[in-house]
Amino acid sequence: MNRLVARAYLVAPALGCLLMISLFSCHNLDEKKVPVQDRVVSEHDYVQAFLAIDTLPTPKRLEQISLMLKEFDSTEYGGNPYCNYLQGYSLQLEGKPDSALIYYRNMKTDELSALFILKEYAILSNTTNEAIIADSELMATVLHLIANAEKTNNPFTYKLYDLLARFYYRNQNGEKAAAYTHLYYKNHPFKDQITVRQRYHALLFILAVRDTDTKAMRVHLDSCRKLALLINDSLTLMRTYEGESQLQALTGHYTEAVQGYRKYFQYLKRKGLLDIVAFNNMAKIVLDNNEPDSAVHYFKEAIRWAKENVPTADLLGVYGGLNETYWSMGDCQNAHIALDSVLKIYARNTEAIQATKIEQIHTRYETEKKDQAIAALQTTNALNEKIITQQRWIFAAAGLLLLIVLLFMYNLYRRRLLTKKHENLLLENKRMALEQKTRQMQLNPHFIYNAIANLQGLIGGGKKQEANAYLVSFSQLMRNVLELNRHEMISLEDEITSLKNYIELQQMRFANMFDYRIDVQNLDTEAIMIPPMLLQPFVENAIEHGFKNIGYKGQLQISFRMEAQQLHIGIGDNGVGIEEQVKTHSGKTSLSRIITQERLDILFNATHRKAWFETQPNAAWGGKGTEVNISIPVPVA
Repeated sequence: MNRLVARAYLVAPALGCLLMISLFSCHNLDEKKVPVQDRVVSEHDYVQAFLAIDTLPTPKRLEQISLMLKEFDSTEYGGNPYCNYLQGYSLQLEGKPDSALIYYRNMKTDELSALFILKEYAILSNTTNEAIIADSELMATVLHLIANAEKTNNPFTYKLYDLLARFYYRNQNGEKAAAYTHLYYKNHPFKDQITVRQRYHALLFILAVRDTDTKAMRVHLDSCRKLALLINDSLTLMRTYEGESQLQALTGHYTEAVQGYRKYFQYLKRKGLLDIVAFNNMAKIVLDNNEPDSAVHYFKEAIRWAKENVPTADLLGVYGGLNETYWSMGDCQNAHIALDSVLKIYARNTEAIQATKIEQIHTRYETEKKDQAIAALQTTNALNEKIITQQRWIFAAAGLLLLIVLLFMYNLYRRRLLTKKHENLLLENKRMALEQKTRQMQLNPHFIYNAIANLQGLIGGGKKQEANAYLVSFSQLMRNVLELNRHEMISLEDEITSLKNYIELQQMRFANMFDYRIDVQNLDTEAIMIPPMLLQPFVENAIEHGFKNIGYKGQLQISFRMEAQQLHIGIGDNGVGIEEQVKTHSGKTSLSRIITQERLDILFNATHRKAWFETQPNAAWGGKGTEVNISIPVPVA
């Protein structure tokens, strides 16, 4: 009889221990490792990462969770479901379920999200006591979650199967527990991983223990041991010795049971992993093997260990086992002492449970009382609320109708204004384009007249060969000018090429009269855009009027520089100067300046961009000649 009692003490805690251990077993990954995302950016990435993390041993899980949390700013923890889950899972693995629940409940997800099932599973698994039977309300909640998860093919459905299997196990329904354990494994996304397979066989071993099916226990225990050897995990391997001890005890081989559990106990002691369950199980196994003195030793060691490490530990099972052991030894005095401790602990636990129940009843009573008062108040105000609501709807409908009419009228008025504004802008653009074309047309005949005059001069001077060459160059220049005048803006490179053609034509006419130099510094002349024929009138004035009737060789210098997104152009000569040009050619000079200024105003100043030019004596040659400075904004090609 004593052995049967002792065996009962052994199996119950051992099963609970094995079940909890199997939930958070620390295994290494096999050769086909599950990838864990280094950086995740979408819900799908997080889901895959969370699934993969579950296949890692606990230290690796904590390490991976820590790395993932570093990707988030601390301000995101309040509303980010991924942050909250990782924080909660980390605390859960560290044995802090109450703190973990705070983060799980802060996860903000909708019911269609994959994380909704994960959140509900995490809350349920941390709020249910493994030692208490699952009630019908709790079972209905899990079944409802499973139905919704199956409809949406939620990737975390397998966790709910596992949770329901544990509830059925606690409710003594081994058949249902086994069925949902199989569903758990079948639907696990990483069921081929050694860690998942090992946990699956561990769960089936626990169910076989409950059914005292020694054949099934042997099959699943051998599978667990083979998988433990594959992953080279010493803790997992030592747990198989615990399972072997249970199997030997059930088959009546108590000596082998003691040997197997002692190996596991010594391993826990070396690793600093001992707990009350380990001491209790060790004592019960040696008691089964007719070693009562050793059993007393382990029971007392359990009490001593609890006082040093976990003063609040529940020692009811330990003192109960000690009581049974002393009775089996005929030591009635110590048996009564142990029994007294059992009664005291039982009374204390009962008082705590009763206090909790009383508090719950009181809270429920106060809640129901408040609910009744609120219901009465709601009933009293229902009719008034209904009348007020109807009036509000009437006023809201009238206001909405008025608002719609006003919005329609405003929209109609605004559309008319925009249409009118658009038409005015189109007209203004056309006017500006026409003015630009007109300015170019005013400029081009003036240039052509002077070129033909130059050709006339060569023919009149009897210089047929020079005239022929001039005519060829002039025709090329004209084709180039006509092509450039088709555009409102041309590249600086094209403008310089056109200027060179014009200047070289003038050098053919006025042989040895002047030299010229063009300095562009390091500018990207292909990218800078300017109006066509902008510089030609000033160059023409320098050659036609500045170098006329001077007794020395003329110098024409054209420079370009960029400063603060403005292109600064300098045209300088050492000719007769401004005053002399004004005296002899004031009409032509004024027309050229007026046309140029109007072009700059139309192209640039109308859009609030700064564009100007000025003419002054050339300080580079001691006041001789003329210097023209032009500044325009730089639109890049």
